[in-house]
Amino acid sequence: MRKVFLLIIVLFGMVTIHAEDYYYLTIVETDGSKTSLTAVGLSLAFSGDKLTASNAYTDESKTIALSHLASMNFSNNDETTGIRSIQTDGTISIDDADAIYTLQGQKMPAGATPQKGMYLVRKGNVTQKLQVR
Repeated sequence: MRKVFLLIIVLFGMVTIHAEDYYYLTIVETDGSKTSLTAVGLSLAFSGDKLTASNAYTDESKTIALSHLASMNFSNNDETTGIRSIQTDGTISIDDADAIYTLQGQKMPAGATPQKGMYLVRKGNVTQKLQVR
């Protein structure tokens, strides 16, 4: 009995040590956006259909509906992105865009016709990546 108890304690200690090797918990949403939170001091709470991840040391916090949660993983890199995957419905066209930016961040003049290449187009508070062929 002592051997089994000692084995459980040793295995639990190994799992705890392994988890502390990672610096970030990355939350991936169904739209493709990622948010990374510092893993040390992180707490997870479930309330109804929502998950709240918060860090007491860094004041980082993220609340997400469970229906929008694609995955969570530990990582050594901050994977936070503001770029979401492009949906086939509701795609912004060049003609409807409020603003068009090059990938270098330069805003194109109003009425300018973009050449072939990749652009960021903004309509309201939505920004999408668009390829002109």
